[in-house]
Amino acid sequence: MFKPVFPYKGNQLILTSERVTIHAKNDAIFLFGKQAVGLSSTNTINLDASNKVIIASPVIELGNKAKDLGQPIVLGTDLNQQLAALAQGLQAVACLLTNVSETAIGSSMQQIASAGSALHNVAELLLTGTGSGNPDLSKILSKNTFTR
Repeated sequence: MFKPVFPYKGNQLILTSERVTIHAKNDAIFLFGKQAVGLSSTNTINLDASNKVIIASPVIELGNKAKDLGQPIVLGTDLNQQLAALAQGLQAVACLLTNVSETAIGSSMQQIASAGSALHNVAELLLTGTGSGNPDLSKILSKNTFTR
């Protein structure tokens, strides 16, 4: 949270009232601050838009000190691709294992070996996508948006 330095020395505008309304009838409202623009409330802050809300920043923190104390959010499309690969791999293994037979040991061993190979390939794909547990190498974790 941005904390301004007091006492402030220089030109400033202080407006105090029971309610303040700023309305741009035909265009937009712009707020600029060289150091920061702070919005603060003891209750809620609402952002409403009929079309979309855009946050353009190299890092987005959802929660206090989220980048330092929290964790990156999961990228939905990338996670979906990883889960789809896992599901397809498990499906392939299940298909191979359904052909295992107690009476045909030789061919069953081949099916089990093929299932193991298929499962190994899917595990390698998932480990690559998740960065083998290293968040910096993960394809499914955001590098810019953090929460806690």
